[in-house]
Amino acid sequence: MTTIAAPHRTAVPSSARQSFPNLLHAEWIGFRSLRGNTVSLLVGAVLAVAMSVGFAAIWGASATTPESGLPADAAPPLISLALNGLVILQAVAVLLGVAAFAKEHATGSLRTQLAAAPNRIGMVGAKAVVGGAVAFAWTVAVVLVCAAGVAVMYGIFDLPFSIDAPLTELVLPILGAAVLVALSGVLGLAVAALLRSETWAVTLVLLFLFLLPTVLLSLPFDWAPPIGELLMGDTGQTLVTVHETFEPEILKDIALTVAWPAASLIAAMGVVQRRDA
Repeated sequence: MTTIAAPHRTAVPSSARQSFPNLLHAEWIGFRSLRGNTVSLLVGAVLAVAMSVGFAAIWGASATTPESGLPADAAPPLISLALNGLVILQAVAVLLGVAAFAKEHATGSLRTQLAAAPNRIGMVGAKAVVGGAVAFAWTVAVVLVCAAGVAVMYGIFDLPFSIDAPLTELVLPILGAAVLVALSGVLGLAVAALLRSETWAVTLVLLFLFLLPTVLLSLPFDWAPPIGELLMGDTGQTLVTVHETFEPEILKDIALTVAWPAASLIAAMGVVQRRDA
């Protein structure tokens, strides 16, 4: 009787499965395989473009209406209207960042990931890199479309939108917006890893980014505005503002904007490393 030998299979070393490039590849496959992520990005892009182009159309209609008394040269700079939907882009990035950890924890798929590659710090880092990179590229593309739409509207209504310094008036604000959106998504991921609750993570991050700075800056107390100026919701505006001159305060705001999600991510890695999935 002839015995058929089973084909020899080479086992993949555990260290190879846990290498950071492999973790990045796995997270990228997981991200693009979820239809909800694609839908969220498409809906966010449509809303941001509609808001930018819509406000440009409103400005154009108002400037061309004689009884409005609004001069054509009073229209905002092109980049200001192109970034009109930045809040929407940040909110979508936060939702995706939170879902990248909290939803996987809720469904139990996180345990499967850790069983295959139990490098918890690497797993959180890979989620942050993939989510941040997607948010960055997506924001650049969306804002470019918004800028093109606003330019078309300005052209239709004969509104001036000359750009004297393309680097400082267009390129840097667009890249700054992309960095801000990416950092917002990383912050959402980190808070979700800390709380393991999608609802609480989304609520707290959105309040921290959009509401808390405004409240603190408007309170009639001497201690409130200085604290509000240190929060990411306020310092992040430096990334999307056109600066005619360089000042040391700009570096301070950029450092604080990066520090909030970075500190949160480090804390999340430490907590995830110590507790059960």
